Amino acid sequence: MRYFFFLFLLLPWIVSAQVEEAPSNEPVQLFQPPQEEVNNEQADQPRRQPVTMHTIPAERWADASKGLDYSKDLPKPPKAEQPRNRSFNPNFLDWTAATQGLGNVLQVLAIILATALIGYAIYRMMQVPRNRAIARDGVEITVNNVDQYIHETDLERFLLEALAQGNFALAIRLYYLQVIKELSAKNIIRWAREKTNRDYQRELRQHRLAELFRLATLRYEEIWYGNQSLDAATYARLEPEFKRLLGDIN
Repeated sequence: MRYFFFLFLLLPWIVSAQVEEAPSNEPVQLFQPPQEEVNNEQADQPRRQPVTMHTIPAERWADASKGLDYSKDLPKPPKAEQPRNRSFNPNFLDWTAATQGLGNVLQVLAIILATALIGYAIYRMMQVPRNRAIARDGVEITVNNVDQYIHETDLERFLLEALAQGNFALAIRLYYLQVIKELSAKNIIRWAREKTNRDYQRELRQHRLAELFRLATLRYEEIWYGNQSLDAATYARLEPEFKRLLGDIN
């Protein structure tokens, strides 16, 4: 009885020792899929057949490939670079830069043209009488009608032109018209188109310049209305008399 009790106490120790000494050659598998799922996966995969090489005779390949063109499937060779055409091509132009350049040229030309026009206008103004070239009534003032517009024109300019042309008789006439103009400007006489030289002499009858004006009127009428030829020497002798009279008026 004591032996059975002793074996009963040693039995757990013996069993645990045998378990520790027994080698474990099989891997521990924590999870194992069901056998049915493994069989289904293998059934879904197609079976692989071994590749068999077949040799085709050259005659059969020639007949089968007759008329087939595989050149279009070949890669095309790169195009050779074309030489640049140096002829005129408007596509090569920078139209923005060309437009700006043309605008600058036109601007410069406009400035030059405006400057030339202004210069020409100044030149023309210097060539015409300083007061008016056109009278109040719209008539152009010329040497033929200047006696009717003595207050609206530059008699000095007509005088210089007459001397430049050697027309000494016309120069004496213009000197006399200057005398009439200055007497009117000083309110010594009252100028009017319809008045004659005798009318002005009567107005100056009591004035200190009466005698000088009478002599100037006589010289003028003898030369202008008497159709006397007047050379440079005679003009040089008469000119101081008219200048003295103009100086006395002023």
